Amino acid sequence: MSTELVENEELVSVEVVVGSKAGLHARPAAAVVSLAGKLDPAVTLRKPEGTAVNAKSIVKVLSQNFCHGDLVVVEAKGDGAAESVRQMVELIAQELDHEAE
Repeated sequence: MSTELVENEELVSVEVVVGSKAGLHARPAAAVVSLAGKLDPAVTLRKPEGTAVNAKSIVKVLSQNFCHGDLVVVEAKGDGAAESVRQMVELIAQELDHEAE
């Protein structure tokens, strides 16, 4: 699911595998952006060798083309960073593309 928490000075970073079968597209990306808008400090997402993008931007999240099974690095800096990262990691690891019942 996720690898261990890495804290380097103020940066908190965790790797997580995308759980949604559709990846972080459409509905799953909207759920990520919705949560990101509530988190303080802000969270960024990136592929392991990629550039970080603000998780509050649906366009930026979609531009990363995160697919099912991809590794995503979730990062935040500042007070409360570990909690922000934890919440985002839990969300990304879930199947988010199910129909509302």
